[in-house]
Formats: sequence, C-alpha cells, structure tokens
Amino acid sequence: MSLSRILPLGQNGRVVVLPIRFSSSHGHAVAATSEKGSGEPNFVQKIVYRFKGIPLPGEAHAPKSMFDDCDKEWFAEKPPTPMPKDYKEHPDRDLANYPYPERPMYPPKTRLLMMPDSWFTPFQKVTGASGPYLFFGGLGAFLVNKEIWVFEEQGVMLIGWILFYLMLTRTVGYKGDKWLYGELQKRFDYYNGLIAEDLKDAVEFRKTSAAESTSLAAVKENVPVVLKEAMALQLEATYRKNVQGVATELKRRLDYLKETEETKRRFEKEQMVKFITEGVETQARDKSFKEQYLQNAIQQLKALNIQA
Repeated sequence: MSLSRILPLGQNGRVVVLPIRFSSSHGHAVAATSEKGSGEPNFVQKIVYRFKGIPLPGEAHAPKSMFDDCDKEWFAEKPPTPMPKDYKEHPDRDLANYPYPERPMYPPKTRLLMMPDSWFTPFQKVTGASGPYLFFGGLGAFLVNKEIWVFEEQGVMLIGWILFYLMLTRTVGYKGDKWLYGELQKRFDYYNGLIAEDLKDAVEFRKTSAAESTSLAAVKENVPVVLKEAMALQLEATYRKNVQGVATELKRRLDYLKETEETKRRFEKEQMVKFITEGVETQARDKSFKEQYLQNAIQQLKALNIQA
C-alpha cells in the first residue's frame, strides 16, 4: 500500500523513506534514514510521517496512522451461536429437504480482489489454474470486439466505480466490519436480554403456580368443612337478624299498648275528676247539702271528743 519516496532535505542532503513491514499488533512501521545527519523535517516530510505513523522529533509515542488498518482482514472475536441441528419449530418440519438458511459470517473467497472463487473452481478442475483467467479475459475481449458490450464512457465510469469500491473496502472496510459487528452484538445482547426477562417471568410464574397448587391441595380436604361452617354462620346471622326484627316489632307493639293504656287511664281520670268537680259544684249550690254536711262534721267532732 505504500511507495518509496525521495524527498529533498535542504540543499546537500536527501531523505529516503522506505516502507518496512513487520508482523506485530501495531500493524506497519516505517523507518526513516538520512544520508547526512538528521534535521528538522519539512512540511512534506511531516505529512509523510503522519501518514506512515512515524513520530516527529519531540514526540514520545508514535501517532495513530489512518493506514494502520488498511488491507486487514476482519475476524469476529466470537462467532454467533449457531442454531441447533435438531431444532424444529414444529414436529412436521422437514429439515432434510428444507433446512434453515444460515447467514454467512464472512464474505466468500475472492480472486482478483473482487471476483468470486466459485466462478473459477469449475474451470480450474478441467483447464488448470490459468484456464479461468483466460476464459473470462477472452469472453470480455469477445464481447467488446463484437460490440455486444459497447465500451463507451459508461464503461470507463464502471472501471472507476470498481476502483473506488476496491479502494474503499481496502481502506475503511476493516473498521466498517468491526463497527457493524459491534452493532450486531448489541442487537444480539438486546434480544438475549428480552429472552432472559421472559424466562425469568416464566420461572417466577412457575414458582407461583407451584405454591398456589400446594396451597390448594392443602385446603382441598378442608373445603367442605369450611363451606359447612360458612353456611352455618350465614344461617346463624339470618336467624339473629330475624330474632332482632321480631324483638323490635314486639317492643314497638308493647310500647303502643302501654301508651294506649296510659292514655285511656289519663282520659278516665280526667273524666272522673271532671265528674266529681261538677257534682261538688252542683251540690254546693244546694243549701240543704251544706247543712247536712255541717251536721255530719259536728257529729264526727263529737265522736272524736268522746273517744278522747
């Protein structure tokens, strides 16, 4: 991915930048040597150093280069959990003739940076290693020669788009795959969390159902006795309510009879007093009654004197 560059350094010296590739966790490292001593890099050299990840004078750590991830192949840290081979969402599912589709984790093997390897394999078995390349090259030349594929400005744009695609996939493809895998893992974790919550609810429901079943079995034998006692309590409550009603009604009637008798006596007393008062007043108007009464009183006084 990198090219050797010869950059001017002052008037008498030149710096040769040579790419040296190492197999390490930090990717590619580039060493710079100078023919005559070392000096302060110029503007172009600083840009080159930044692109190559070479630390400038005075920097303790090498900067992060934008080309560190170029031409890297991405591999998942842990592959997704495969579906069990004997899994069936229904007993009638035919897994032999209609298996579950599987999402490929990695793109298929390619040749020439973008051509599927499956296109070359059938020819390679018959014609050898160079046969597929000659076949597709000859087919392309035949289509252009016979003007079946008219190679106009759209064809040039197609080549440009292919080059742009190759450059894009080789530069940011690693980071893009890594980011998409992280988002996929987040989505898996989200759905796994939902499944875990559902399983937790199911386990809690099973525990609650078991406890309720145990309680029901414990009280099942006592249900008839409980119902009988409840019926007896209801009958007792109804009886006491009826007795209370009878007592209330009886008291009300007795109160009515008592009040009636009291009213009757009071009326008789009033009539008697009135009758006596009228009789006395009538007799008081009679003079013989006064004399008779006076004689009667004198006789009673004499009788009292004799007794004394």
